[in-house]
Amino acid sequence: MNYKQSLRHRINLSFILFGALLSLTITIGVYFALEDIEVELVEESLQSELDYFLNQEDRPPPGHQQLSSTIELYYVDDQQKKIVPEKIRKLANGHHDLKLEQELFHVLVASDSQQRTVYMVRNATNFEQREVAIHTALIASVVAAILIALWLGSWLSGKIISPVSTLARQVAELKPGNHTPLQERNSFADDEVGQLAATFDLYLDQLAQFIEREQEFTSNASHELRTPLAVINSAAELLLENPQLSERVHSQIERIARAGNRMTQMVEVLLLLAREPSPSEGDDEKEHCNLKDACMEVSEQHRFLTHGKKLTLRCDIIHDFEIQAPRAVVAIVLGNLVRNALTYTHEGEVVLTVDNGQVEVKDSGPGIPPEQLDQIFQRHYRGIQSGGSGIGLAIVKRICERQRWQIEIESEVDQGTIVRLGFSHKK
Repeated sequence: MNYKQSLRHRINLSFILFGALLSLTITIGVYFALEDIEVELVEESLQSELDYFLNQEDRPPPGHQQLSSTIELYYVDDQQKKIVPEKIRKLANGHHDLKLEQELFHVLVASDSQQRTVYMVRNATNFEQREVAIHTALIASVVAAILIALWLGSWLSGKIISPVSTLARQVAELKPGNHTPLQERNSFADDEVGQLAATFDLYLDQLAQFIEREQEFTSNASHELRTPLAVINSAAELLLENPQLSERVHSQIERIARAGNRMTQMVEVLLLLAREPSPSEGDDEKEHCNLKDACMEVSEQHRFLTHGKKLTLRCDIIHDFEIQAPRAVVAIVLGNLVRNALTYTHEGEVVLTVDNGQVEVKDSGPGIPPEQLDQIFQRHYRGIQSGGSGIGLAIVKRICERQRWQIEIESEVDQGTIVRLGFSHKK
């Protein structure tokens, strides 16, 4: 069973339920004990008095006798019954509870061998009043027990939860790779909370080692990949300047240059995504990107994908603007969106529109089925017609979340797709 209440509330509730159950159990036991005592003290005592009276050989003459302050005896024949109160006179043989003038009586009726009737009457008003007082005290004790359980549960739960709350607060303040072990910051007892603190310390140490290895890898990858990419890009630029190249060779070298530039951008972006973002990142970026220039550059880089298709690629610049972001990051996002649009669209047009703080990529392709719209940003998810690796849009989504950009997709089957990229960090 899943509990939505806090641990402290559950402890309070447990104490209250335990106190209520215990007090109710005691109350029920005392109540039945009182009832049993009533039978013992009243019925059996009256029966004992009656048996003693009937067994006497020198039995007193018929009439009325006051045996004690609470017990009266009526020993009468049929003619003398008029001395017995009417309500008592009508009672049959046996034990009866009778209320007369706001007083409670226990009456035992029997007959002797001489056909005379014996009425043994005991005034039980004081006994019943004491019984009511005891019942009231029992109810008050149940309420008091519940209140005490509530106070005790609140106090004890605070004591019990305090180490857990301290541990939770300190865990929330921890930073991977830069923390003081929890066992050193607080002297946790050698109990479950102390074991949990030690487990957190071990986990954070492992996490810090993992982050250190990842940072070393990204640093090494940056160093090892940038150098050969720089050589490829510079060699491609030099070859493109050679006027003796044939058109076919020139086209192949252009493809190499585009791939090299795209690979350089991808390395920069992947290294950026691999680093832990700082709280102020994005506001203190010194690099600015002009969206008009970025869209024009991305369009030219991907125009070769329109070859052999009845497809056009164009840019509409309505309102130009700049944002604080690395140009490579913007190029990767726009490049993935444009490349997807050109890949899936076989005729018609793909349009990049820059207007009022957003960039829109619209195509006339086959569209995306509604059931796939919620999955296209998942890593390694590929549509029915896709032949890629399924990570392009996942990278786009990751970059947008990191840069706090908004991305929306509208699509209808056989009507095309519109992707809107909103920038909340305009210059």
